[in-house]
Amino acid sequence: LMEHLVKKERSGYDNESFSNRIVQFEGHGNSYNCKPDIFTYNTLISIAANAGRPEVAEETLEKMAKKSAAGDFSVKPDKTTFNTVISAWARSKTHSSGDKAAGVIHLMQKMADEGDESVRPDRISLTSVMNSLISSAKRSRNAPLQAEDIIQRMEQSKDSHLQPDTVTYTSLIKCWGQKGGLKAAERAEKIIDTLHKRYDDGYIECKPDSYAYNVALDTIAKSGVGDAAERAEAVLNRMKNLFNSGKTDLAPTTESFATVMNALARSGNPESGVKAEELLQTMHNLQNEGISNVEPNTIAYTTCIMAWRNSGHKDAGKRASFLLKKMEEYYDEGLHDLRPNVITYTNVMEAWISSGQHDSFERVKAILDHMIHRSKTVDSECAPTTICFNVALKAIRLSSEPIKDQKAQILFDRMKEMHESGDVKVKPSIQTYNAFFSACALTEGSPERRRAAFSIAIKALLELQKKSNMHADSYTWPAVWKLCENLLDAEKDISWINRVFEYTVKSGAINELLFNNIRRFLPKEYLKKKIKTEKDVYDLTVHDLPSEWTRNVTLGKQSKKNQKKGRRK
Repeated sequence: LMEHLVKKERSGYDNESFSNRIVQFEGHGNSYNCKPDIFTYNTLISIAANAGRPEVAEETLEKMAKKSAAGDFSVKPDKTTFNTVISAWARSKTHSSGDKAAGVIHLMQKMADEGDESVRPDRISLTSVMNSLISSAKRSRNAPLQAEDIIQRMEQSKDSHLQPDTVTYTSLIKCWGQKGGLKAAERAEKIIDTLHKRYDDGYIECKPDSYAYNVALDTIAKSGVGDAAERAEAVLNRMKNLFNSGKTDLAPTTESFATVMNALARSGNPESGVKAEELLQTMHNLQNEGISNVEPNTIAYTTCIMAWRNSGHKDAGKRASFLLKKMEEYYDEGLHDLRPNVITYTNVMEAWISSGQHDSFERVKAILDHMIHRSKTVDSECAPTTICFNVALKAIRLSSEPIKDQKAQILFDRMKEMHESGDVKVKPSIQTYNAFFSACALTEGSPERRRAAFSIAIKALLELQKKSNMHADSYTWPAVWKLCENLLDAEKDISWINRVFEYTVKSGAINELLFNNIRRFLPKEYLKKKIKTEKDVYDLTVHDLPSEWTRNVTLGKQSKKNQKKGRRK
């Protein structure tokens, strides 16, 4: 039966049937005069833990405690029992996993204080609780504070086996990292300081290492604070200085540099690309000096390119393209750890867009063409995806090209042809249609030229409406009405407007934003007639519209003020 439970541990058993299987096991054991003992129960708890059933593991622990309290000392829980239950909660990643694991620790401590030293929590117990708190930190506000409390108790313990070590402190940093924010960044820095101080004070188990630093760097980089990049750079510099002074356990790794580059990319600082590329060059220099584990890879290069992309620097596109070319050269020479992927190429395209250069669209289109050619001749993994085409449409929208509709149409047709030819990676999405509409809406020229652009966009809208597996989202109809506003004359093109209005009403997707867009463009009398009201349309809110118009959107509550009078533009 135990073998059966092991095989079924990740099957469809619910908690009740799983518990019933354990009861069944006990019945069989007693029938054959082979009464379950501590080893049996610990195995069952381990099975429950591996099956992702922490509740069953804890129920079994409670049953063991009751039996031993009644005099059956053969099933008295031991430290392994408790640690396995704690581990089960740590792996469950539920909202209450941290609290549940902490509860088991408190029970261990209580039993130890009452005289049962065999179950006093050890470093494994406390580190397991820390891991459970990491899992629940995003959902539980108190998780990092609970972790801090555990660390403090470990620090105050007179038992050398209970003193926190580097792994424990690193787990504490991870816990704060899940929480994020300024406090997380500050604690990551302070915990690194604590590791150094305790090691200097003779606690050899607290020797700082590269992994602890990397976790701290990741916590700082993802903290969301304004100076995260500067903080991360300072920690990396400290790491490099300590390594240069002879502390080999603190050698910066590829991850160290990539994490700081990620912080720079998130900062949006105009100089972030320059700084990230300097770090990339430092990695090459260290590699040339014979330092291991610091070799630049795809992630490092792509993150550096992302830093250029987000910098908005006028040279962002040029530098990103230069780095991409280097990657391709390295890969072609056999360095497969520097293989550019679709994310790499997409970020180079975005870098050209953010640079704001007059030829950005042509550069983006050239990269897209290059991806298609290279995927057929050198590396199939760099074949463009739907996102790549969407980015190219974005480049058209932001370009100085006057006939944006024609450029967008050519690109859109190419995408559809590739997909119809069997390329599943370039299937047009609703985001593709939205990007197409937005690009067409900015077409320039005579009224006739703009109407032609509108006609192209409307054909795409009709095509979209015929698709059973794709539906307009919250961005689609505002984009369509932007087409009307930019390309049509509200008085002369009433036939077009009537068609779009009918499509919009039929969609039932008119929310506050869309209603504002519509009434900003349409003549008041036209809209009053459609709504069948004599009120000023700017005295209305979306709540005043026919329910059929808004049936597919969630409307916010109407304020008392707007119940009496809508907000006038």
